[in-house]
Amino acid sequence: MAKNNALLIAALAALLIPALATSARAGEVRTEAQVPLDPEGKVQEVTPALRTRLGLFPEIEEFQSARLFQGEDQGYVLEIAWQRQGKRWRQRQFLSAAAVDSLRLDLRRRQTLPPAGLQLDHSGRGELVLDQILLSLLAYGPAMKVMLDLDSTRPTVATFMLTTATGFYLPYRLTQHRTVTPAHRQLAQFGGTRGIAYGLLLADLFAEKGRNSRSDGATVLSSAVLGSALGFKVVDWRRSTHGQAEVWAVMGDFGLLGGIGMAYASGLYDNNRSRRLGDGLTLLSSGAGLYAGNWLGQHRDYTRGDAYVLRAGGVLGALMALPLIDATGTNSGRAHVGGALAGMAAGAGLSDQLLKKQDFSFGQGLIVSGGELAGALLGLGLTYLADTGGHFDDLAYFSSAALGGLGGFTLTFRAFSE
Repeated sequence: MAKNNALLIAALAALLIPALATSARAGEVRTEAQVPLDPEGKVQEVTPALRTRLGLFPEIEEFQSARLFQGEDQGYVLEIAWQRQGKRWRQRQFLSAAAVDSLRLDLRRRQTLPPAGLQLDHSGRGELVLDQILLSLLAYGPAMKVMLDLDSTRPTVATFMLTTATGFYLPYRLTQHRTVTPAHRQLAQFGGTRGIAYGLLLADLFAEKGRNSRSDGATVLSSAVLGSALGFKVVDWRRSTHGQAEVWAVMGDFGLLGGIGMAYASGLYDNNRSRRLGDGLTLLSSGAGLYAGNWLGQHRDYTRGDAYVLRAGGVLGALMALPLIDATGTNSGRAHVGGALAGMAAGAGLSDQLLKKQDFSFGQGLIVSGGELAGALLGLGLTYLADTGGHFDDLAYFSSAALGGLGGFTLTFRAFSE
């Protein structure tokens, strides 16, 4: 009898224990919070459109969504939903922290790749990489030499080699899966080169007492790198064309030269007390030039050739102003610089008005610029040959250069305007 009771109790236990366990799981409450799927925290849910663009979950038909949740126990659950035979299906997969990290890194990698079938525009990539190699040789390498205080030949040569190799590899690697148009290359080059001037001006403005050769080397290096990266990103932010980028660079140069010229003409660079005011004026003028270039690019459809003609017009205006200032009998260098700046502004404004009626290709813009240069050199050369006794003054040379440049600019400009 006792044996039969024991068997009955064992049988009941075998039936009741699974039922009780099931009841315990059914009554269990699990609290979870939705967390981002990407490392930056921007993707909360994979939508059908995002899934198609990134090529995620290709094995699931009629995909609807994918979301990631994290429980109070710090465990993760990936929930994937799809439609099949008129019903909504859902799959929940428990993931470890390492698996979630891999998922997020894969999502970031896929976001940097082009959509399937889409070819990236790399038309400006080769020139951009070449520009960075040249910057490595002319700016990054010397800056590193100064920063590391290298005196002997072997470490210096090794530093230049390593810096130049880095100047190739980093731009090549960072632009491998990115669109790199000629506009990207143009503003990256502008930012990398002019950024050095801006950086040194800022250092002179705010860190006068703490400056030394090493700090200047660090300023050159950081300004060139930051300027290149910022110039590249500006094209993405503004969606600039090559012509707009070129005009931006031209006006930025006008602003920089104008600021330096105004500071010199006003005597701000004559002593250390007022030098900071000169630096500030130069930076303000540079900013105004960049703003003007951006404004012009947004309101007019410039080509790259138009930008070259605009630059040539500004240079011609400066050339034309020099003999006018000299004719007044003024021998002051400040007066000549001030007059050249006024002429540059007038020449740029006049050429911009002429460009409203005509678009120039890159080759045509180069020819107009070359024609102006050739004409100025021709005028100077003929004057020099005629001055056998060395009696000609500055006015003769300024006038011949201005007239020659005007003739070269006018002839080439008209040749492409007919």
